[in-house]
Amino acid sequence: MAREKMTITIDPQTLQYVDADARADSLSRSEYVERVLRHEHYRRLLAQAMPPRMDRDEERSLRDLLSWQDEAAS
Repeated sequence: MAREKMTITIDPQTLQYVDADARADSLSRSEYVERVLRHEHYRRLLAQAMPPRMDRDEERSLRDLLSWQDEAAS
């Protein structure tokens, strides 16, 4: 996947948190920030979506699938 370079301004304390979390996940800062931004994007999309009508087994299967997709994208 092609990457675009960007510059952001961030509070030094927040940057320390980002770096610590990235290290804990064995990721570079860029990889970690990309993962967090992607996760937030999908979270917002899911929050906007109308919930489908389904029974508990269907809902459990869908949650498992979404979890698997999130892990695969990370």
